[in-house]
Amino acid sequence: MGGSYLIQPVVAFYSFGLFMTIPLLQQYVYARLWEQLSSAPYSSSQSAQCVNSSSNLTFTIMEVQKQASVFILYAELSFLVPSMFSCPLLVSCSDSLGRKAAIVPPLLGNLLFSVCCFLISCFSLDLHFLLGASFVAGLFGGPSALLGGCFAYVADRCREEARAGPGPGAGGSVGGAMQRPGGSPETEVRQGPSRRRTLSMASVDLIWGLIAGLAPACTGVLIYAIGFRWPFLIVFLLYLLTLAYVVLVLGDSLASVIPLPSPSSSSSSSSSSSSSSSSSSCSSLRGCLGLSRQKLLGQLQSVYMMFGTGSRRRNTALGLTLAVFALFKMCRDGGMSIIILYQLNQPLCWSELLIGCSSLLGMIVHLGSYAGVSFFSRCLGDANVVLLGLLSLAGGLLMAAFAHTTLLMLLVRLPLILSDMPSAVLRSMMSNLVPGSEQGAVFACVVFLEMLSACVALVVFNSTYAATVTWFSGFSFLLASLLTVIPALLIGVLKGLPQNREEDRYHLTAEEVDVGTGVVEATITGAV
Repeated sequence: MGGSYLIQPVVAFYSFGLFMTIPLLQQYVYARLWEQLSSAPYSSSQSAQCVNSSSNLTFTIMEVQKQASVFILYAELSFLVPSMFSCPLLVSCSDSLGRKAAIVPPLLGNLLFSVCCFLISCFSLDLHFLLGASFVAGLFGGPSALLGGCFAYVADRCREEARAGPGPGAGGSVGGAMQRPGGSPETEVRQGPSRRRTLSMASVDLIWGLIAGLAPACTGVLIYAIGFRWPFLIVFLLYLLTLAYVVLVLGDSLASVIPLPSPSSSSSSSSSSSSSSSSSSCSSLRGCLGLSRQKLLGQLQSVYMMFGTGSRRRNTALGLTLAVFALFKMCRDGGMSIIILYQLNQPLCWSELLIGCSSLLGMIVHLGSYAGVSFFSRCLGDANVVLLGLLSLAGGLLMAAFAHTTLLMLLVRLPLILSDMPSAVLRSMMSNLVPGSEQGAVFACVVFLEMLSACVALVVFNSTYAATVTWFSGFSFLLASLLTVIPALLIGVLKGLPQNREEDRYHLTAEEVDVGTGVVEATITGAV
């Protein structure tokens, strides 16, 4: 049918399954390695033995920590390396095949991965099968491709609402579309479509973040109650439910935003645009997977053309914003990737229930970040909001590096309360810099850099943790905190770019005209 345009249920159900899997898999690997190295079964009472451990047990714990860190690194790289290539392709394809082309494949990949994890836990198969399952899941794009498609979907809907907002009476006047009586064009543009888009993307990040706190808490309770096996099956059912919603219910936003191709276009594209939404999702997936070599090169060229058709200042601003986003993700994801191993290690020695409670407190971070974006976007520029988020991230990671008691580790979430703000704001800044026809291209760049930064972060921080766990287990947090200085400096450079009022600051991107209503959509491209 394809009658609903709510993308939030997709983000909610998918993220619940994903964030159940991450701590579940890490603790399962830790438990299996413990059983192999100690020749003793792993149980929830392991935390008490960790606190009151002898020298021999301490050596075993450190060895399990090292091997678990290295194995998780291999598993993540097995997933990230293929997804670095599949993610940009899927998100870029969504510009012509519909946003479902970037949403459906990750769901299929996670379905296969959850089935493999369930079988491995049921039959105690070799852990190296997880590496193969991770590689196969990476070929389908993973969470970055799905998020890229969802953010592009949100951008499409915001553009459609902005286009329909002034109404037929606005005529073709650009000033009528941008300015209210008594207000300047600058104020209206800043507080209008740009801010709505920022808040819409922040709401997706909020849902993602709230589930990121709730799902691991449920995982801890489930592991304590029923072990490792059945939670993997629950994750499979969540992904199946999400896939059914996308294919059968969710409508594609692109058909109502991007103008339909002319009759001289290829017959394949015209037939695709005239089909129903539910059937177009399946045909889009088949089309994306069956693209010819020439078509693939064309999709990759769209990313290059995004920079080739822009002004020098716009390209500089876009490049700097992409670099800031990649470095921010590397610091945040790299620092937080080893937090579960850190909590399982001495002197904390947390159980799965405490790990779940800590993740539940992480909801405060995402609520605080959303409230921060809503408040600070009214009185500060986007660049200053990003700087506040980087400062919050640096403070929280620095505190985590020296958190050696349960209370202090739980309080780490307080300085991190604004640390998610840069994610939504940077995405909105990049979306504002390009026209609607290039949203998929810019988010393809975003997901590629996100995967690349994740690869670098995993190699750097997991290797650092394995090398320093015996003498200072918090060194990885300290390193991540220091590295946040680099994106902060780049934001300073971005703020210092010269303003070209005639071409860049209030640039109307191609004046995307709706032929039926004659409404001109104005999109600011220099709101930094």
